[in-house]
Amino acid sequence: MGRASCRTPCQGLTGDHCVKILKAAPGLDPHNYLAAQLPDDVVTEADFSRPLGDQVADAEVLLLRDVPITKEVIDAAPRLKLLQRYGQHIVDVDIAYARSRGVPVARVPSSISKSDVVVAEHAFYLMMALAKRQIESQQAFGEGRLGFPETQLLAGKTLALIGVGGTGAQLARMAYSFGMEVLASKRNLSDLDGADAYIKQTWPAAHMQEMLSAADYVSLHLPLNRGTRGTIDNKVFHAMKASAYFINIARGEIVDKAALLRALDEQRIAGAGIDVFWDEDNFNPAEFEGLKNLLCTPHIAGASVDCLHALADAVALNVNRIRDGKAPLYSVEDGDD
Repeated sequence: MGRASCRTPCQGLTGDHCVKILKAAPGLDPHNYLAAQLPDDVVTEADFSRPLGDQVADAEVLLLRDVPITKEVIDAAPRLKLLQRYGQHIVDVDIAYARSRGVPVARVPSSISKSDVVVAEHAFYLMMALAKRQIESQQAFGEGRLGFPETQLLAGKTLALIGVGGTGAQLARMAYSFGMEVLASKRNLSDLDGADAYIKQTWPAAHMQEMLSAADYVSLHLPLNRGTRGTIDNKVFHAMKASAYFINIARGEIVDKAALLRALDEQRIAGAGIDVFWDEDNFNPAEFEGLKNLLCTPHIAGASVDCLHALADAVALNVNRIRDGKAPLYSVEDGDD
C-alpha cells in the first residue's frame, strides 16, 4: 500500500489540509512517485478483495485504471472531488453521472506522459527480439554455440496494424524509419491518428483479411471494450502467413487466448510477442510453458521511469488544483474515451 503521512490532520478540501487519495485499481504508481510529490496528503491503495464502494467514504480523489466506477461507487463517496485516470483512456466510468454530481473526470494525455511513444517502443522491441530470435540466441549462448541462430531483417518487411491510435501511429513512424512497409486496418479510415505519412495502405476493419495475408508482423492497437473483446480469433490467425509474428501490447482480453495458443502450438504462425495477459489479477505463467515461439514480457510496456514520473507530476498537479478550488486539467466529457 502506498501512503504519505500528513503533517497536519486531514480537514478535507478547506484551508490548510491534506487530500485523501485512493488508488482504486491495482498496479497504480507502484513506486509511490505520487506520494513523494504530495508529502502532505494521504495516498492509500484499495483492498481489491473487497467491494470498492465499501472503501470510498472518505476519498476525495479516486485514481482510476480499468476498474468500473459506477453510480453506486460515486454515491458511496460523498466527499469525492475528482475522478483521475492514471493514464489516458477512460474505461467503464459513469462520466455523465459524475458530472451530474459535480465531480470532474480527468485523464493524463499521452502528449504529457509520452505513454504512446513508450508503449510503441516496446512493441518495436518485441518485433526486433522476434526477428533476431532472442529466445534461441540466449539458449545458444548458454550452450556455448556461436553463430547460431540465423536471424531476420526488419527492413523491407511488412507491418500490419490492427487499429491505430496513438501507439499504432508511433509504431508506424518507427517501422517506417527502419524501412518497413506499414499497412493498417481501422474502423474510421479518415483519421489515421497523424500516421498518414507512414502508412502505405489501409483496409476497413471488417475486411482486414487481405492485409493480414500480406503482413510479416501484425500488431494490435485496439482499445478493450464490448465490441473488441475476443475479436482476434481463429479467423485472424488463419489469415496470417505461417511465417508471420503477432504482437500484443494492447489488452489480453481482445485476443481469444485459446485461438492464440493453438496457433502457436500448431505453428500456424511463426510466433508472438505479448506484454498483456488475460485476467491479470490471477495471472499464471505456467499456461505459457513449452511454447518456444512465444516471447512474453510482464506488462511493462508502459513502465518507463520517464513515463511514470510524468504521470505522477500531472496527477499531483490536478490534486493541487482541486485543493485550491480550481478545475482539473484535461477533463473529459460524456462519451470521451
